[in-house]
Amino acid sequence: MEEKAQGAIEYLLIIGAAIVVVAVVIAALTGTLTAGKQQGNLGNADYNKQVSDLNSLIRH
Repeated sequence: MEEKAQGAIEYLLIIGAAIVVVAVVIAALTGTLTAGKQQGNLGNADYNKQVSDLNSLIRH
């Protein structure tokens, strides 16, 4: 009986560890994607400012 209980506990621990690994990977990917999106937004804002400055030079 003890061997069956030990096997069940080991199985549950393996499943728990797999869930933790998946959660860490999802958290890492979400953080990476968010950082990339923020970087892209900064690039767009810089581009828009340069185009605006260029347009104002052309008008004068």
